[in-house]
Amino acid sequence: MKTTRIVVPAAACALVGAFCAIAWHGLDGAGPNAADVSPWIESAEALGARNVVSSIILGVRILDTLVEILVFTVAVLGVRYFLELPHGRAAAEEIPESRLVGVSAAILLPLIVVIGTYVTIYGHLSPGGGFSGGAITATGLLLVAAAVGAERVGARFHEGAFERVEWGALAALLVLALLPVPFGKAPFTDLLPAGAAGRLLSGGTILPYNLLIGTKVLLGTWVIIHHFLRHRGEI
Repeated sequence: MKTTRIVVPAAACALVGAFCAIAWHGLDGAGPNAADVSPWIESAEALGARNVVSSIILGVRILDTLVEILVFTVAVLGVRYFLELPHGRAAAEEIPESRLVGVSAAILLPLIVVIGTYVTIYGHLSPGGGFSGGAITATGLLLVAAAVGAERVGARFHEGAFERVEWGALAALLVLALLPVPFGKAPFTDLLPAGAAGRLLSGGTILPYNLLIGTKVLLGTWVIIHHFLRHRGEI
């Protein structure tokens, strides 16, 4: 517990500092007039993605998206920090399993995972993206937690490994944002080819960003759900 009280605030401060540094070096002080959206659309279309919204938030204005990731990450850290109990986990109340919920989870989980994965991967071609895809997939884990218990799900999926992958996805996002710097380019510069619009491998770095964000949102959401359940007992 003492280690958590030191490490978590330090990690939060380090994250805020890293994002502020990227923002400081990434802002150029110029951009299209907010009253005229055509320059935004033209810049987005040049990235080769069909979804103009994804092109803007993951291409033209990726800095805004990274700040949203920062807010989500600090929220996850806050939940972990404030819900850690000094004497271990809360005593889970034994609740009889519902056969209806169990059967529903077995049927719906594969569909939820497929839909969430599709929404994430094709977010640059159709409505969706990493945020929505990760949230959709996380509802599948919540459904399973309601069916068999959060502790069993946490033990099966190894929450410690989940958290390491979550932090790895965040680190990869930062590296991807700063990767152009060693090549003499500004942060957030797209180094990947735009590709043919409408193809899966198009949109430059938008697809990798969606995959990393989807992973981050999925695992971060599960960490939040699991910590809430550990604090108050099973659902």
